[in-house]
Amino acid sequence: MKNLDILQASDGSQLRIILYAEPQSYVVDCQRFRMPSLVRNADLAAMQTVSADQYAAFVLDDDLSPRQRAQRDKRFSLLDGLLCSQAITDKAYRSRTAQEQATLAGVTRRTVLLYLWRYWVSQNKNALLTSSCTEHNSDHTCTLSVDEKNIRWALNKFYYTPQKQTLTTAYKMMLQARYCDAYGKLLPQYPSFWQFRYYFRCHRDPINETISRQGIKAYQRNHRAFTGSVRAYAETIGTYMTDATVADIYIVSRITRKPIGRPIIYTMVDAYSNLITGVYVGLEGGQYALRLLMQNTCADKVSVCHKYGIEIDPQDWPSHHLPSKIITDRGTEFLGGPLENLCECYHIEVENLPSYRPDLKGPVEKLFDLIQSAYKPLLKGKGIIEPDYQERGAPDYRKQGVLDIDQFTRIVLKCVIYYNSKYIMGNFPLTTAMMQVGVPPIAARIWTSCPSSSLTTVDSAKLGLTLLPRADGRITQRGLEVFALNFSNTLFKKRFVRAGLSGRDKVVIAYNPACLDSIWLFENGEYTEFRLMQDQYRGKTLAEVQDAQQERKKAAVDWKKQDLQAQLDLMADISAIASMTERPAATGNIGKQIAENRPVARKQESINMMDLLFDTQEDL
Repeated sequence: MKNLDILQASDGSQLRIILYAEPQSYVVDCQRFRMPSLVRNADLAAMQTVSADQYAAFVLDDDLSPRQRAQRDKRFSLLDGLLCSQAITDKAYRSRTAQEQATLAGVTRRTVLLYLWRYWVSQNKNALLTSSCTEHNSDHTCTLSVDEKNIRWALNKFYYTPQKQTLTTAYKMMLQARYCDAYGKLLPQYPSFWQFRYYFRCHRDPINETISRQGIKAYQRNHRAFTGSVRAYAETIGTYMTDATVADIYIVSRITRKPIGRPIIYTMVDAYSNLITGVYVGLEGGQYALRLLMQNTCADKVSVCHKYGIEIDPQDWPSHHLPSKIITDRGTEFLGGPLENLCECYHIEVENLPSYRPDLKGPVEKLFDLIQSAYKPLLKGKGIIEPDYQERGAPDYRKQGVLDIDQFTRIVLKCVIYYNSKYIMGNFPLTTAMMQVGVPPIAARIWTSCPSSSLTTVDSAKLGLTLLPRADGRITQRGLEVFALNFSNTLFKKRFVRAGLSGRDKVVIAYNPACLDSIWLFENGEYTEFRLMQDQYRGKTLAEVQDAQQERKKAAVDWKKQDLQAQLDLMADISAIASMTERPAATGNIGKQIAENRPVARKQESINMMDLLFDTQEDL
């Protein structure tokens, strides 16, 4: 223990020895604005010595502006006559000298003593640079006036709140709460709005203000400091990011050509290379969409594009692998069912990001902007949603849709192929090895240049069947029945016949909602394919089939009404004809009369037929 040491007391306060003597020494509180006090050396010896670095005010003069240096030196000049032991030990001398300096400079005595205290704490004149408390002290360590305490209370109570009150409103609320009497009359003394605003500006914390007024999610999404890189998630390829968005376009049904709403786009993007490894365009979301997305991710992209009439080179879209890690904000959709089994089987780690944090998965979020900005200018007037859709007089974009799901999927695939194989990523940090071999900043080329040891290749057909959704079906005499459709397999004829005799058999089937041409019976761990029997629904999605079935049901109501009306008309005609006849009186042997009259009637019918034939020939 020696002079200028900083010691920490048992209550947490920190004291600096500014005049060491026996048996007592003068110390100053480093955290509260107080003048020196005497403490016994025995008590100081029981305290723990702490580092003085936290109170050092080390600043180079070259880093200060001329104005800052002039301000510091001016404040330091106020301490003339106070930087001596007498100012520490003699309170009267200290007060008198401080008042003289304050009078000469036109400031208060408290201000001079505050500068002196700050110098004693830091032992450096640079501590006088700040206009209020030193930077290592927080607001609550400074001695605040009553008005300052009320202003701070009002800011926390009325301004830093989700209600987003203006500064003027917060000031008026403070006056109403703290500066009015019981009758609501304003007291004679109260702080002005300019004082209120000055305190606010001096102590304004932009982080606290944004979080308190807009919420933590808005701060993290829009206002946080943009430091670091998304590639911190991955040092090489194999870490995929996935997300979904609703496309800004209305589409129509392939069957009825009626509007069916907006499609959903799911994508899987490699975090390192920005390669789009998988894409799904459809009308459903959730686990079903993620299954098809995973299936597309692991499929051969040449075959996928060929199905939509697009021919590509394998190097334009080289990915057909499972990832080692999936980053998503839809983690719950990976829990349960085939997706969870897939991740466990292939040791795929799923990292669930917090919601409303698109900045944490920038590549996949930016991809949506790139894709939609590519096709939207070219599809205006064809279902594209314009920014004025909520304004009065804006057209109803739902009525402008002309593309069906297949046509829109082809457009999205064209955009994906362009961004994978042609788009130049100017800001991509190419490694030294990439630059040496001349790898361009194109996603597909970067992907190809990276080692694929962390990737897993699977049989796409087996994976596809594993990821297909399940449904309950029934074996009937008419075949395998599901979704009000019938499917057939020649190997199951006996079972179809048995179902007609013994009753229907409930089974589990796997199906692809994107195309119902085939379904798969799942029994004993094996998949058996069944083909659709209704030709009119071939090549259609489940949504389109159900839409067509619904339209047929609506039409069937009119058909039944027409049929019932026709039956009623027939009944009326029969009744009218019957009412025009007379019933002959039946006398004698009726059987004998029929035997005698029937030959006469047959001859008469033959004569009538001959007359009708001759009349027809004469007309010709």
